[in-house]
Amino acid sequence: MRVEELSGVDARVYRAVAELEHDAVSPRLGDIVRHTGLDAEEVRAAVHRLLHTEPKILHEVPDPDRTDLGPFYELAPRS
Repeated sequence: MRVEELSGVDARVYRAVAELEHDAVSPRLGDIVRHTGLDAEEVRAAVHRLLHTEPKILHEVPDPDRTDLGPFYELAPRS
């Protein structure tokens, strides 16, 4: 799936990650939920779909500080 083909919740989550990543550091799931105003389960499902697309759209970055806040999410490099 290509970024241009995203719609609905997937598109909102993708845009949120792009905007948050541009403003500061890569966002966590909670940051994406707050930015989109969507339900946490909707965001979690969209992130899962975007992590498992071909070609990759998002990728997960482990928390280097190993907090209980979960991983960071970043846009995958576009080719």
